[in-house]
Parts: sequence; C-alpha cells; structure tokens
Amino acid sequence: MAQIEKLEVQVDVKSSPERFYETYLRKNYLLPKLSPNEVRDAQLIKGEWDSVGSVIQYSFAPEGNASSHVDLLQIDAIDEEDKSITYTVLDGSEAKKYYKTCRMTVHALEKSEGGGSSVKVFIEYEKQNETIPAPTRYTEFANVVYKNIDAYIINNA
Repeated sequence: MAQIEKLEVQVDVKSSPERFYETYLRKNYLLPKLSPNEVRDAQLIKGEWDSVGSVIQYSFAPEGNASSHVDLLQIDAIDEEDKSITYTVLDGSEAKKYYKTCRMTVHALEKSEGGGSSVKVFIEYEKQNETIPAPTRYTEFANVVYKNIDAYIINNA
C-alpha cells in the first residue's frame, strides 16, 4: 500500500516575507514574465488569483523539453497572518500521471539573521507506484522561480 510522503525545500530571498507573500499570492499572473524559462503560461480558470477555491492552470517548461507540462492547482487555504498558501494538484494535471495526491504549501518566514525571508515549500504526495521518483522538479522549480520573484520585488521597490 502506498503512503503519503513529504518533501521540503527552503529558498532564501532578500525581500521581506510580507512582500514576497503579497507578490506570490496577488501577482501570480506575472510568473510567465518573471520566469519565462520555467513558466510558459498562467491562467485563472476559476475564482480570483488570491482567493480560496480558485483554480489556476500553469504551463511549465520542463528543462530541455520543448513541450509544456500543464498542472491545475486549486488554492485550498490562505493564511494572511502566517503568510502561507496551500494548493492541491487537481485531476487533469500532468502531475496526476505520477502522483495519486499532491498538495503543496508555500510559506514565507522571517529569516533569523541578516534580513530577508526563507520561503519554504512543503509537498505531500502519494506516488502512483513505487518506481515513480519524488517530485523534485517542483522543488527545483521553486528555487529558480522564487529567486526571480525576489529580483522583481527588489527591482520594483
């Protein structure tokens, strides 16, 4: 029987947790412009960009691949005080070919030293079978895209 597994990545950025969280939540539509090598398109399918229940379709550009990887994500929770957003990958997503379930939480935290933020991504997933690797493409994606979001924030301060 398969089990829920967890994966975590931390990306340190220079912007404050508040600025990063606000930009990531409310300006998600900018991702294709901020990270064109990683995100080909972001479309709002249902709801608002920054509301629980909304569905956003992302077309990712997997490294070295000319075709897009499309995922539908639903916003399950937004915690303004904690600066976190939780998503579930929906049926019809490329990721569902590999994972029975996949849920991600993005959390912007104050760094303890030196200013800036630590943006943590927590991924809970269940593989379709034991030969499927962990979803590290999402952690690699986060590392690049979050640094590009940070550069945008810093350059537009």
